[in-house]
Amino acid sequence: MSIMKHVGKYGEKPCVVVFREVPEEPEHCLIVQTSQLADVQHDDLMEVVQSAEAQEANDISTVLNRRQFRDGENMLSSMHFGKKLQKVPVSQVNLTPTPSQSISLAEVNAEIRKIQGGYVAPINDESHQETRVTTEQVEGTPANQSAEADEPSQAQQLVFQASLMKEDAERMAADAEAKLEEAYALDPSLKPKKRGRPKTKKA
Repeated sequence: MSIMKHVGKYGEKPCVVVFREVPEEPEHCLIVQTSQLADVQHDDLMEVVQSAEAQEANDISTVLNRRQFRDGENMLSSMHFGKKLQKVPVSQVNLTPTPSQSISLAEVNAEIRKIQGGYVAPINDESHQETRVTTEQVEGTPANQSAEADEPSQAQQLVFQASLMKEDAERMAADAEAKLEEAYALDPSLKPKKRGRPKTKKA
């Protein structure tokens, strides 16, 4: 049975898990929904995902950081700055190492942290057979192995974090504005009065 790493579903939408965990936010991951990519980018990305290099990598971000789309753009940077990378809770992502298996990314991350033993997938209702998929098969080498030399640089990771924080702040500001408008609609008297410009005195 062929195991395909890094692919999964966000809800029912197919995705590629680019970062299993967001730095300092292990409850979130970064994914790209493949259906939101242009056909050419989708094909280029899936070709990389299926490559031996990607399948041997612990995190596919290390591979995407040194690969290019056919237009010459760096894959990781292009998807990041093109707002294709999406921060979502790991609890809402399931890895699909085989067409018949669905494994919670949160559980896989927990197993990788423990490093000991393998993940035992839930019993398949159709076959009623328990299938063992080891952590290494699902997400590559142990998490405590030394990082690959060409993983995203510290500067790139800081840019990613800053961009994510900015996006979070923008969403919070938009939510706050929406709540204010809702409050003003319920009670217009709460809406601040616009101040007119002070009249200039004639000399």
